[in-house]
Amino acid sequence: MSRFDPGFTFLEVMVALAILATAFAAVLKLHGDSIEMLLASRMHTSAAQLAQYKMTQIEVTGIENLPFLSGEFDNLAPDYKWSVEVEPTGMKDWRKITVTVSNKLVRKGGDYQLTEFMPSPKPEQEPFRPSTTAPPAQKSVPLRRGG
Repeated sequence: MSRFDPGFTFLEVMVALAILATAFAAVLKLHGDSIEMLLASRMHTSAAQLAQYKMTQIEVTGIENLPFLSGEFDNLAPDYKWSVEVEPTGMKDWRKITVTVSNKLVRKGGDYQLTEFMPSPKPEQEPFRPSTTAPPAQKSVPLRRGG
C-alpha cells in the first residue's frame, strides 16, 4: 500500500460521523420541542374554549342558578375540570366572576382563567320572561318622499 492511496482515513470517517450525529441529535431535540409546544397550545386553546363555554352558561342562567361552583365537563371534555370564584368588586352592584379551567393530566401550568365583571341581580328586579302573546299589529305608514 502506497502512501498516496485515494480515500479517507478511519479518523476522518469517525469525525464526520460525530458531526452528523450531533446535527441529528439537535434536529431530534427541535422536533420533540415543537411537538411539546403543539400539545401545550392545543390544551391551552381547549381550556380557553371551555372557560368561555362555562362563562356563557353563567351569563345566560345566572350565577345563582349554577348548582355547583366547581365540577367536570364530563363527556364534553373528560380531561378538564372547572371552578368558579365570585368576589365583590368594591363597586356598587357589580361582582367579579372568575372561571378557572384545569387539565387534570397536567400538574403544572395547565390552568386557564377567564375573568368577567357582572352586575349583581337586584332583588326587586324580576327576571326577563318572554311574552307568550303576540304584540298588537301595527299599521304601516308609507314614507313621504320630499319633492
